[in-house]
Formats: sequence, structure tokens, C-alpha cells
Amino acid sequence: MSTNYVNGYLMSFNTYLLQPIQHESKIFTRVIDKHNELIVTRKPLHVLRKSCISLGTTYEAAKISAKRFFGNQHKLPIVVAYDYGFPCIFLPTYSPNSIHNIWIGLHAISNISPSNDGCIITLKNGMKIELPIKYGSISKQFVNASMLYKHYMEERKQLSHDAPYHPPF
Repeated sequence: MSTNYVNGYLMSFNTYLLQPIQHESKIFTRVIDKHNELIVTRKPLHVLRKSCISLGTTYEAAKISAKRFFGNQHKLPIVVAYDYGFPCIFLPTYSPNSIHNIWIGLHAISNISPSNDGCIITLKNGMKIELPIKYGSISKQFVNASMLYKHYMEERKQLSHDAPYHPPF
């Protein structure tokens, strides 16, 4: 199977995971999504930042929003975009600035289990990824991302009950 290299990638609910990979002297991004796997010739944080901008926000705004909910914690999950009002949330495995950080879509995780070397993430497509991350750490990230999702869904529900729709004409 040949590897598909691309210069850019737009994240969505089809995106499952952004993983840094070493390519010669540079860091590229291995993208696993619903349909395929490819290599983006940019760092994961670059892909994330560009996706946020293309989808109507910025990475910095997404971080500020998460900090408003969680306080000044480390390794916060962020909302990359909304699709029909549903937040597309990605959680980091390490500090977002770390070259080892992997971004995982909350919507893509079907299971997390401990392993001898860390944990195994099972994605919705059945693919299993073993990561050198403590099970407790990734579980906390998953819970935080789930709490953020619930928070945004409650806000959405509140808005739909509080504000009647007024057409712009």
C-alpha cells in the first residue's frame, strides 16, 4: 500500500487522529480518518490551527473557551468546529506544544484499555492504536473532553429554549 502525501488537510468529524511522525529531519502528521490514512507534510499543531481558521475560529479562541470552562488546566481538549450545532472536540495526549502530542477526536474513540506500555485506543473504524501514555492520563483526557461536549450541548439546548428564531428580514 502506498502512502498518500498531501500538503494540507481540513479536520472534521471524519478525522479520527493526528499523530506526529518523523520524516527525515522534519515532523509530519499521520492522519487517520474515517475513509483512509495519509501523511500531511506539516506538524499536527499546524494542521489543527489551519483547520480552526478554515472552520471559523482560531486555535487561541478554542483554548480560551476551554480555559473558561476548566480553569487554567494543562492539556485541555478543544472544539475545532461545529457541525449542525454539534461540537467537534479533539483531546491532546501531551502538551499541545510537544512534538510527541497526538490529537484524538472524541467522536472517534470507541474504547480505551490499559496495556503493558501505556494504553490501547480503539477507534470507531476498529483500528487499534497503542500509545505510550498512561491509561489514567488518557482516561482523564477522555472525561474532560466528554465534559466539554456535555457543556456545549447544554449551552446549545439553553440557547434554543431561550431565544425564539427571528428571520433576518
